[in-house]
Amino acid sequence: MSYLDFPSFTVAGNFYTDPSTMDNDPSHYDESCTNPSPWQDPGGSHFFSFQDILASQIPNRAFKAPVVASALDQFGNASFTDPLVGCPMSSMDSPGGLGGTAPFSPAKMIDLDVYQQGVSMIYGFFPCLTVGTTRLVGAMDACSLNSVWFSRVLPTRGWQSWDDYGWGSFGGDTNASGVYQSIVRIPAASWPAASGSAILDQLRAATTTDASGNLLLSVRMVLDGYQNVAWHQSDFRIGRVVATFGPVFSGDPTECIAGRWLAGRPAGSGDPWNQPYLYGAPSQLKQGPASGPYTGQYLAIDLANAFATASPGGEPVDLGNLTLYLGDGSLGPVGAPFQLNDVFYSAGGGIARLPLTAAQADAAITQPFTLVSSRTDLAGMNGATMNGQPVLWQEAANGLWLACDGRNFQLASDVGQRNTATANIYLTQFGLPVAVSFDLQVAVYPCYQGNGAATVPWSGGYAGDSPSAEGALQAELVIQAADAAQLILTAVADPGSRTPELDCQLYFLCFTAQGLQPLQPNLPAPPPQEQMISCVVWASYPVNTNPAFAEIQSIMKVYDKLFPSMHAKIDLLDEQTFFTFALNPPWPPYYGGLPGPEQVSLPNGGTIAAGAIPYYLTRTIDDPRFMPIMRNLSPNKLLTVLYYCWNLQQQVQPTPAPPGEPGGEV
Repeated sequence: MSYLDFPSFTVAGNFYTDPSTMDNDPSHYDESCTNPSPWQDPGGSHFFSFQDILASQIPNRAFKAPVVASALDQFGNASFTDPLVGCPMSSMDSPGGLGGTAPFSPAKMIDLDVYQQGVSMIYGFFPCLTVGTTRLVGAMDACSLNSVWFSRVLPTRGWQSWDDYGWGSFGGDTNASGVYQSIVRIPAASWPAASGSAILDQLRAATTTDASGNLLLSVRMVLDGYQNVAWHQSDFRIGRVVATFGPVFSGDPTECIAGRWLAGRPAGSGDPWNQPYLYGAPSQLKQGPASGPYTGQYLAIDLANAFATASPGGEPVDLGNLTLYLGDGSLGPVGAPFQLNDVFYSAGGGIARLPLTAAQADAAITQPFTLVSSRTDLAGMNGATMNGQPVLWQEAANGLWLACDGRNFQLASDVGQRNTATANIYLTQFGLPVAVSFDLQVAVYPCYQGNGAATVPWSGGYAGDSPSAEGALQAELVIQAADAAQLILTAVADPGSRTPELDCQLYFLCFTAQGLQPLQPNLPAPPPQEQMISCVVWASYPVNTNPAFAEIQSIMKVYDKLFPSMHAKIDLLDEQTFFTFALNPPWPPYYGGLPGPEQVSLPNGGTIAAGAIPYYLTRTIDDPRFMPIMRNLSPNKLLTVLYYCWNLQQQVQPTPAPPGEPGGEV
């Protein structure tokens, strides 16, 4: 992905998010559960933003929105004087980034399913960069969490299995780290060719545009150090973000890197507390520009999500000097040794760029890379060493890697609704495409009990999907030349409901090829999440064009139960309240001029142009105002609710015009 290329810039600072956790427990979707346990943050609204949080606004809290910590010009030279460096990046909390009178509506971070919280989506995020008088606001394509791991923080106790605290010394989410990778679309008219920043001007000239003329930026955001327990009063709902932005080139994947992968040292049984776990690092061989520090071939390694930290959101654990080798190391080190420290991460984006000699460049297309540490007190991968130094990261011996571009889908099983989806699959060997020659296959795994990909405990007698899930989702691989394959997902049958309040089934789709992890019954040990796709298929639901309010209550009660922040704003189970907001306000006067249609059409030919409830139900899925927040209301259930609102509107006579106006009494 082009954030690894030049020119680029990195921002670092804090993010805010407050996902409610009450929907994280399968037992909460049982109709008999009327008083669900609160979990960590029951009052969350699923907001996601970059914003200043001042002590004057919230006592004892003073966090700043991210700022540009570093910038690289088109030749890879670091600049400390370009006006871009030090500029703030915030986010717009209104649809379309319009500001002004638009209703307050931050981006939303949501889970796919109660059993799959490892691919949380961000919808409706509008980063805003201010450089002097230039203010760039772009819409980030909705994207899913990738490469999440829960042992980034070195524990204060130990890793031993008998130690119930173990990696949880700081709390699960606080130890977590993950990546969001996407594209930001900036209207060309708002980005002047002469912005006052030479690097920003070079970036504008280097990148591509979409069909609507928007200028595109690639972005990779790493989130970690998030505090989700309320007794952390000074940093509750706050985490750290390090994001790198670069150009977008034609044919780039948007949510993954089609390149190489250096796996990190995995967990070892009974490791002492001071042995850090490490995650994998994507990498690509690059051809450098005509001048500057990277004129030949170099390897760009993204280590931003790969290393452990000494504390939540803290500095990297000291790993000593890191040296990269190729193959057996006989061609000498690749580039110079480097260190993982806070400057490397927060200012440099955690990306190492190491130049190759001509001999190394020739050998790199057939040999794996290995990253070793000078700290001999650290344990290497399976005890491995190279030149007497422990191996901390290593590419597979066969150089094979697969990555999924698009990892999170929702499909309907009803005729006439969205029941197909497509994802791009990239299979590479030592960074070169090999999709045809390795007998690529895919398997569909319903989320039955024992499936290791599930992200919540199998407790309370809840067994994941029901037996009716089998066979309802089909997956077909279509090989496209030698550079990629397409995975076509199709819901072919009604998968049934797990409970009346959880009317869908969850599936994991995994791949195998020669040299990749073999597929296993029920997926007890899932592959790396970069190589897995998750899909929810909704149960069939007949549209009711004339529903009674009791049916609307049955649809809405799970949201009222699991999202207290919504209940505090509107009681969707109260008929009079629902009546009021199904009819009011009229859309054009209240929402006029904002993105989205001023009326929507129903299949029966009727139109709706009033009512807060139908307004928020009919936004596009990537609109931050879309309701329900979780985006887990099946299309036919949503349509049934809209028919209820439309029927109410037909029954209410319009208010007579005032006296003296056309149609009014004189």
